[in-house]
Amino acid sequence: AVVEGSRDGLVEDLEEISRGTAPLDVINGPLMKGMDEVGRLFAENKMIVAEVLQSAEVMKAAVAWLEPRMTGGERRSRGRIILATVKGDVHDIGKNLVHIILKNNGYDVTDLGIKVSPEAVIDAARKVRADLIGLSGLLVKSTQQMAVTAEDLEAAGIDVPLLVGGAALSSKFTASRIAPAYDGPVLYAKDAMTGLDLANRLQDPERRRELLVKNRELQELLSVQNAPPAARAQPAVAAAIRHDHPAAVPPDLKPHVVEDVDVEEIFRYINPIMLYGRHLGLKGNLESMLAEKNAKALELFRRVAELESEIAAGSLLRPRAVYRFFAAASRGDDLMLYASPGDEKPLETFRFPRQVSGERLCLSDFVRPAAMDGGGDFAALFVVTCGAGVLDRSRELREQGEYFKSHALQAIAIESAEAYAELLHERLRRMWGFPDPASMTLKEKFQARYRGLRVSFGYPACPDMSDQAKLFRLLDAERRLGVTLTEGFMMDPEASVSALVLQHPEARYFSVGAPAT
Repeated sequence: AVVEGSRDGLVEDLEEISRGTAPLDVINGPLMKGMDEVGRLFAENKMIVAEVLQSAEVMKAAVAWLEPRMTGGERRSRGRIILATVKGDVHDIGKNLVHIILKNNGYDVTDLGIKVSPEAVIDAARKVRADLIGLSGLLVKSTQQMAVTAEDLEAAGIDVPLLVGGAALSSKFTASRIAPAYDGPVLYAKDAMTGLDLANRLQDPERRRELLVKNRELQELLSVQNAPPAARAQPAVAAAIRHDHPAAVPPDLKPHVVEDVDVEEIFRYINPIMLYGRHLGLKGNLESMLAEKNAKALELFRRVAELESEIAAGSLLRPRAVYRFFAAASRGDDLMLYASPGDEKPLETFRFPRQVSGERLCLSDFVRPAAMDGGGDFAALFVVTCGAGVLDRSRELREQGEYFKSHALQAIAIESAEAYAELLHERLRRMWGFPDPASMTLKEKFQARYRGLRVSFGYPACPDMSDQAKLFRLLDAERRLGVTLTEGFMMDPEASVSALVLQHPEARYFSVGAPAT
């Protein structure tokens, strides 16, 4: 039942196996073996995240049935672990998945939530006498905060194994920056199931020593590997971007708050590759798998559609947005935004990095220079959010044992914010006077085949996250939407997207690469 993720006949099976077997032995025996098998199948790409969550739901239901039959002195814990998203970071969906998997594999989990300071981690580690500590984060800045947290744990005399993971983290950064800051073992977990495997080996005296020896050898190797030479600084020559096209003029330059968008319309703009592939683990093309009547894809699609209907009926997502067009001009690497075309003083100036080789592109190249005759230019900023109340509801579902819904709700909210950004950008193009061709498909929109460009701070062309503060001031986004910025300039709630929108027909995505020396 655990491996299949089905509760059918679960109680009958538990009643039968419990005859003559203590409840704790049932948990530590066949149930844990079932979860171990789930981990093995996932590692072999024979199970996806959604199926792992279904297995965890069965495990929780089985334990809930057995616990009232246990004596007061019985314990079933494999160990005590603290989980935290580091200070300045609001990413919860990955940590939530780790929480669910560890808890249903016998661990006592203390989840400190998001934006957790090193002091809070230290206090919790002492209070619960943690065997392990898990740190997560989404951005590059969060990996640096992990190193700071490790230093503070070290200074506090804590040396339990530290498990670290996150999208921007690598085994090399772990070895070169985090591990040297901490006296205890530091291990990199590339995903939730790897984290479980590491925790299990650390808590097994027979396997712990071998793991730590191999981890130390790997980190010594990674920490001494030479980094590639940084790009040499080149003259800041502007790219040859033409500005002989007529600049499209927006309908007005006023801020607009949007609160009446239909969530079901947003759902139609969700990128299935991101929702089903990245978050729910489906491997393959969803559309093709559905056409082929693939049982795994059909069941996952059914469950997501069911949850989306529940979200729409219960108003679990409350999409909101604020946007504004601005008069714009460029000067070298600077982009200036103005309240009106005739203003001499800009409301704000953004300085963007330029490529040190290749085309030598800079985002400002796609905005008409201030010194050029023939009329001004325009740009737009926006913030959208679908995240209000989602984190609390996800945690409620997790505590109720609704693990798939807990994870999928966060995934749908995050991808709904991305979908709303896509939808709002489409509307901005229409308002701006250059609507998409009627023949353009949604897939082509996901591939940015339209005119212009939408970038978010942190993208390869504009990596400075602190520019978020300027965008938020210009839109008054905190007051208008209730979205706030963390110390690391991430948006809270997590299911939020901000963007700078440019209209130039040649505007395209690019990376500025490594900083010049």
